[in-house]
Amino acid sequence: MKVLLTTLALLLIAAVGAWFPSPAQAASPPATFWSATPDRALLREVLRASGVTDDEKRRLEEEAFQSLLDEVVREVGRVRSPYRRARKLHEFLHARVFRRYDATADGLDSILEHGEYNCLSASLLYGLLGRSLGLEVQVVEIPRHVYVRFLLDQRRVEVESTAHNGFDLRPRLSSFQGLPADPGYGSDAGASSLAISEPVPESVDLERAVGFLWHNHGRRALEHGDALAAAQSFLEESKLQPPDASRSDTLGMYLARAFRLDYEAGNFDSAYRIAEIGMEIFPGQTTARDRLLAAALKRIEAACEAGRPEAAEAILDGAASTSRSPVNTRRLERGACPLIAAASVRSEQWERAERMTRRFAGAEPDATESRRLAGWVAKRKQEALVRLMENSCAETADGSFQSPFISLLGSAAGAD
Repeated sequence: MKVLLTTLALLLIAAVGAWFPSPAQAASPPATFWSATPDRALLREVLRASGVTDDEKRRLEEEAFQSLLDEVVREVGRVRSPYRRARKLHEFLHARVFRRYDATADGLDSILEHGEYNCLSASLLYGLLGRSLGLEVQVVEIPRHVYVRFLLDQRRVEVESTAHNGFDLRPRLSSFQGLPADPGYGSDAGASSLAISEPVPESVDLERAVGFLWHNHGRRALEHGDALAAAQSFLEESKLQPPDASRSDTLGMYLARAFRLDYEAGNFDSAYRIAEIGMEIFPGQTTARDRLLAAALKRIEAACEAGRPEAAEAILDGAASTSRSPVNTRRLERGACPLIAAASVRSEQWERAERMTRRFAGAEPDATESRRLAGWVAKRKQEALVRLMENSCAETADGSFQSPFISLLGSAAGAD
């Protein structure tokens, strides 16, 4: 009987310990079902596209993101169900992180530092946190707006990232169909409920979604007159999202505007680089190639006027290589070779001048024009040689120049 009572007492003590944990046990953090590891490479790309290029600032933003992720894990780390985990993430962000909607707050740093967000920055933050929590997250683009899509248990869950009640929206007909694909992500979107079109639009992975951020960056740079920065942003966008038929017209329009800004302002070096970017994005586009040749010719003119025919020839060679079109190269040579030949004559670089006449002859179908340029260069070269001879004779007459042959002849006479 005594043994039985002792056993019952021990069982009671164990039960009480299970219901009331010790202070050490109570202080330990709750167990989670995974180790939340952020995608550092993606995080850095999002920060770079957000304009965070300083190493120290990037380090601080990464630390801020890690602190936020740690807090998220403490809140939702024990939730097994992917659906409930995604929903709790949505609730957490709107309760603790998203403070003020701002249509211009594209960058991830805007949220991490101030809690300011738009549809794009909010969706990218969702993606980074969701991926860290083991969720499959994508971003959906509709005209002038993006939103989040979770792929959970073979089901699509649509989430309006800017609305606190936007989790798991059901598709319904909307007026978005048929509008041009000129996003400006976040420019008009507010915290209203999302109208998802039928059929449900396609989504892109998070890496490609960073292209939306580059697109906005390019548009804003263009609005501020920084044409080269705009073109460089559009190039970054095209690397992540090669322009399809619906995007190419819009992107081509922006590149044309950027080129025109610098070309008309006389900034021919940057205009040329913008044209090069256009060739990279649209290698077969005639207008992009025409812009390249126009800017190249202006740069060649400037180099010739500055007395640098060697630089002008290098520009000609570079443009011909970039163009990769024999027809367009000949067009450029017909305009550039006479300019470089004339600058070479002025600086008496006869080899280059003659090379330009031969190159012009290969590009110019009118043989009369080719002979005229070659004859002019030959005449100027002959005049320069005559002047050189006259100067040599004058130096001999006044005794300032003595031929080395005189001493040799004198030595030979004395030997006889």
